[in-house]
Amino acid sequence: MNKFSKKWESKGKRLRNKGLHGRGDSLGGGSSSPPKSGGDTTANFLPNSNSYPKLTPMHQKFLILFVSFAIVSCSTGASYQKPENAKATKQWGVVEVKETVKSMSHSLSVYYKTEMKTGFLEWRKLQNSTSEHIDTKLITNEILNQLTKDKIPFVDTSVREDATKEMAFGKTGMVSSDSRLAVGKFKSPSHQIKGEINEVVNFESGTKIQYITVTLFLVSLETNQIVWSEQTNFLKKSRVEGYGF
Repeated sequence: MNKFSKKWESKGKRLRNKGLHGRGDSLGGGSSSPPKSGGDTTANFLPNSNSYPKLTPMHQKFLILFVSFAIVSCSTGASYQKPENAKATKQWGVVEVKETVKSMSHSLSVYYKTEMKTGFLEWRKLQNSTSEHIDTKLITNEILNQLTKDKIPFVDTSVREDATKEMAFGKTGMVSSDSRLAVGKFKSPSHQIKGEINEVVNFESGTKIQYITVTLFLVSLETNQIVWSEQTNFLKKSRVEGYGF
């Protein structure tokens, strides 16, 4: 081997040794040097608390509302309480119904027993002229129930057509004499009760101010005269949701 060949062979060995040292543990020999980035490399992948944007007051309010809504939505079950212990709500509710029924039924009962003393009453539809959904039939039924307990006589003329058909059928001879409807015993109402629910609504500095009136009238069918009236009033204040955002 000449001198030139020996020189290149020696240089090749040095290059091979350097390559093995650079690969380190992957070839089972030598040791690899740690990265020179400084500190633990996993720290580069952890979130930095300073990188999160700070919540503005408006975002904080929305977050509180969202969490509150989620908690309420997840609540399950129901509980019962006495109607007289009900609390006021933003919408027409139990408190308004109970107060209306109590004042109206008492006032009309006293008037009938002290002034009229005789005659039959008939209830007409109670009109709801407010912006709220109010079940007027519920109010009517509760007042009728209380007045009937007080022995105030009512008639329902809506059943006359059905009653007339039954009387005609009784004359065919197909109905037993002990259950046949007698003719000429209908009762005519001497007075009618009618009424209306009205409201006035104002808004002031995020507060809803609602004035509600429930008015009933007793009208004589013979003279068309209003002989009795009663009114129940409610003044409600409630905070408007979302005001100030």
